[in-house]
Amino acid sequence: MRTDYSVIERIERIAAAYPERTAFKSRAGEMSYRQLWERSQQIASALSDRLARDERPVMVYGHKSPWMAAAFLGCVRAGRAYCPVDVSMPESRIRDIAARIGNPLIIATEPLALAGYEITTPKQLMQEGSGRCEDRSLWQRDEDTFYIIFTSGSTGKPKGVEISARSLQNFLTWSRGLIAEALPGGESTGVFINQAPFSFDLSVFDLYSCLTSGGTLISLDKELQGDTAAMFAFLREGGARIWVSTPSFADMCLADPAFCGDNFAALKLFLFCGERLSKETAAALMERFPQARVVNTYGPTESTVAVTAVTITEEMLRTDEALPVGRVREGSEIFFDGEEMIIAGDTVAKGYFKDRQKTAAAFFETELKDGQKTRAYRTGDSGYCRDGYYYCTGRIDLQVKLHGYRIELGDIESNLLEIPHVQQACVVPRYDGERIRNLVSFVKAPEMDGTFRDGRFLRELLKEKLPKYMIPKNIIFIDEMPMTVNGKLDRKKLEGMLA
Repeated sequence: MRTDYSVIERIERIAAAYPERTAFKSRAGEMSYRQLWERSQQIASALSDRLARDERPVMVYGHKSPWMAAAFLGCVRAGRAYCPVDVSMPESRIRDIAARIGNPLIIATEPLALAGYEITTPKQLMQEGSGRCEDRSLWQRDEDTFYIIFTSGSTGKPKGVEISARSLQNFLTWSRGLIAEALPGGESTGVFINQAPFSFDLSVFDLYSCLTSGGTLISLDKELQGDTAAMFAFLREGGARIWVSTPSFADMCLADPAFCGDNFAALKLFLFCGERLSKETAAALMERFPQARVVNTYGPTESTVAVTAVTITEEMLRTDEALPVGRVREGSEIFFDGEEMIIAGDTVAKGYFKDRQKTAAAFFETELKDGQKTRAYRTGDSGYCRDGYYYCTGRIDLQVKLHGYRIELGDIESNLLEIPHVQQACVVPRYDGERIRNLVSFVKAPEMDGTFRDGRFLRELLKEKLPKYMIPKNIIFIDEMPMTVNGKLDRKKLEGMLA
């Protein structure tokens, strides 16, 4: 009996076995597995007719609609990688990504106006779909790129991480096993929550772990996440069982005493990724949800979501160390170059889309302990290993994680320096204990008065270029930037000025 079904094949089998089961539910609507499969097939048919031999990736723009999932599947069933872009992205960022992708066709589930591009909706594509017998040979397989997620780039332009169908399949084999091990009875399915936007790779964890195990995805839109009472009611009604989010999102929910096991009896598993899980957050969850397990994971976008995991125990909370990120999944290895963590294995990305220089700098070929050749990725994360558990201690470069989003400080600085009158700019994190609370930008702009109004003006200009989560909370004007003895910006001194 086959066990190595591809991602698309697994969803096909589940749609055949449980056609009327709800696959996706949000305030924007819901779809059964039958609807998801049939609609994605019609979208695939239309894309094949429209694009013919054009194999360029397709941007899929929107938020938390079930049509996003249908469009993703439609793309890969038509032999095209998809690139998810969330409505939170400013137009200039969307243009940068669209230009890099190079495909004039964009699928949009929300209104989008972008001159020079052909914007279509999944429903319009469905109407065009010929309904002819599907050419299964087109399905994305093995080393074909399944999706591309764009992340912050140090030069001020986003870079696209290419994940192959095989890497995703390997990750999901592990993630379903991880979930089965943590859930009562060894099950690997249930009602998953989706907190992250689909342009953030944490969403891959919940979306595809859910769809390839026959679960139901409860997707929380941004507005709903801002209304905890309404969100809690939505989750209780949906019977949320498997929680996938950043620790920051859990902290926000923990601020409400109603977030506890008495009110969410179905919740059995918390899965965290995207940023550091603090002992305080883990302890609070374990106290409020004694019926649930708390699992910490780690992995950058370039390694397909996560490569380590650990179930947090009371003993771990009593140590002096930060929480571990876990043991490495089978198929991956982590080793060190100095302090830098290097990930090697069968979920490492193909590279950065259309960027050979950045790909060559971050990816390379290596051998695993068994002598098998594989790809490896320089994470930029610092850490260490003790007793088989890995610990991530920070960064060796200027990248930070804020609310789970990966941000290159140089990306913000480059965009600040494009604004007239700004001569120098340095963005630093403001910490609350071990966690980054927000970002602050120091700016040298002699021709500006440095008033609150000037700071607000710069922030408004940045909003035209960068996503909201990358905008510094404060802009501080400074006469001269402090320098180190090596003639570099003294970032540590600037951080000290925020204390």
